[in-house]
Amino acid sequence: MARPDVDIVLLRSFLAVLDEGGFARAAAVIGRTQPAVSQQIRRLEDLLGCTLIERAAPGRIQAPRPTEAGERLAGQARRLIGMHDRMVADLTGAAPVAAVLRLGMHQHASDAVLGRLVAEAGRLRPGLALDLRIGATAQITADLAAGQLDLAFMLMTEDVDDRAAGAGAAGPRWQNAGPTGLVPVLWRGDAPALVADPDSALPVVAFRAPCVFRAAAVAALGRAGRRWRLAHEATDARSLMAALSAGLGIGAVPGIGRYDGLPTAPAALNLPPLPRARLQATASTAIGHALLAPLAAIAAPDA
Repeated sequence: MARPDVDIVLLRSFLAVLDEGGFARAAAVIGRTQPAVSQQIRRLEDLLGCTLIERAAPGRIQAPRPTEAGERLAGQARRLIGMHDRMVADLTGAAPVAAVLRLGMHQHASDAVLGRLVAEAGRLRPGLALDLRIGATAQITADLAAGQLDLAFMLMTEDVDDRAAGAGAAGPRWQNAGPTGLVPVLWRGDAPALVADPDSALPVVAFRAPCVFRAAAVAALGRAGRRWRLAHEATDARSLMAALSAGLGIGAVPGIGRYDGLPTAPAALNLPPLPRARLQATASTAIGHALLAPLAAIAAPDA
């Protein structure tokens, strides 16, 4: 039996259906009618002799999902199309049009997981361009809501409501992965004067509100009945680290790598326990949805 030659146009249509989450949206993106795209997928399945996409049962609405064979084909098709487009660009002198992933990352987690995410995204999508935005949960969530990010990784504490922390409500096309990792939240820093005078207010170093870790620290101190004062309000991770290193006060930070060199708060302060944090992955566009599961699977920080 002769091996079939697969038209690269069919592969593009197949990936468009997966990436856009439906035949109609794929048709709009690639400039064809929905029946034409459906026919292309059937032709591709006939050529390869296997079902590539699970269809929804009659009367049910379900985004197309790849079968096991479809998952295998998707990875190989992306590499093949990438090689094809680079070959054409090289021979014609045209600049290849690179897909862009607008990736948001919580500033606390960036050092620990960003390198792994970028490497895996490049492996999954050769030639993928990255627009990286690092910030606090509130800003990242606002960028998602404004359609300025495809995929975001945000740190949330387990006992703080996301909306109270500035996360807001999810959009209609948002898709969340399960928590990709749990890390402890630790008291870091030093307050020598407070150890000598335990009745004075605890000097607290924290980000400007809204901040999930500031909220967790304030809530824990409130439950414990501890008096506190804001000793330093940081605008970024660097200023937070500088204030904690200088002994200006105590702060609640995730045990995710960046802050390992900071002193642990003295046990003599008898500070209340803090909740753990989870790294939450959220996608809001087709390319974000396509990369959500594989990137979330490798993003878990070392606790």
